[in-house]
Amino acid sequence: MKRVFITLILLIALSFSAYAQLGEKVIMPKLGYQTESERFLMGIEGRYSITNNVRIAPGLSILFPKNHVTGLDVDVNVHYVFPIQGGLALYPFVGGVMMNNRYSHNDLTLKDTTFGLNIGGGAQYDITSNGYLNFEFKYSFIEGTDPAYFTLGYGIKF
Repeated sequence: MKRVFITLILLIALSFSAYAQLGEKVIMPKLGYQTESERFLMGIEGRYSITNNVRIAPGLSILFPKNHVTGLDVDVNVHYVFPIQGGLALYPFVGGVMMNNRYSHNDLTLKDTTFGLNIGGGAQYDITSNGYLNFEFKYSFIEGTDPAYFTLGYGIKF
């Protein structure tokens, strides 16, 4: 218990140092995998720093077809960034998701749109002054299915 408390105090202390500049904008292409239906995805995410440690991150992901089902996910998440030394940063996040799936086979087409809650975390590592490598894990709570996502992206600051 003491270790958890000390670690939490250290993370909070590190968060007071400035990491992202207020108003910083990032666009991030990403690739990933959804565990529930075992599909690969390709997406793009924007990030905008509201404060030095808080940013909003809307994103769009296309899930490749599997078993005649194609997906399109739209999310908006809020990150809290904990800067670590050496260009590394960790962040937990929460947000919302709109998940669309389309089944199309022969002459039958079915569409399904559901809404849910995202929770997850990520890590980013500065490669250059204007770009970073990003890894993220996200779990979505959606009625009828609870998919998990693993993504890898490259953030471009502008």
